Amino acid sequence: MMRMVRVLGLLAAGLYTAAAAASGAVVENPWVREAPPMAPALGAFMVLHNHGAAPLVLVGAESAAAAEVQLHRTVMDGGMARMVHQPSIEIPAHGKLEFKPGDYHLMLMQPKRALKAGEKVDITLKFKDGSSVPASFEVRTGMGMPMDDGKMMHHHH
Repeated sequence: MMRMVRVLGLLAAGLYTAAAAASGAVVENPWVREAPPMAPALGAFMVLHNHGAAPLVLVGAESAAAAEVQLHRTVMDGGMARMVHQPSIEIPAHGKLEFKPGDYHLMLMQPKRALKAGEKVDITLKFKDGSSVPASFEVRTGMGMPMDDGKMMHHHH
């Protein structure tokens, strides 16, 4: 009986993986920028591949590590960089989009605790077609554009 339960469990795990892969979304090099304790938000970055035949539309994300996860894009406005909330982000069919400092990124709003380099943060990406893809993001230090240069502002719609 235990052997049958184990086989069914493995089959269910295989079906779950196939369902997640059916959306065509693959997350590459996911990471979160380490920030000082009490930081109001943390940036999360990745390369999101769409191996599907249709565009893939990212509409949200969630993580137990933060009160909310928002989709953002940094835009230049009068010589100032500001982060603008994005209701959705489209990844073209058979294409990819890099979420990187100074461009598209996820914002972990109100982190529940300070995250240290080397830790992992689970974030689930949510798509317009109802599919979702979980990914484990590594916390890293000092990568990309500095956030404390006095020129970064948040702008929410």
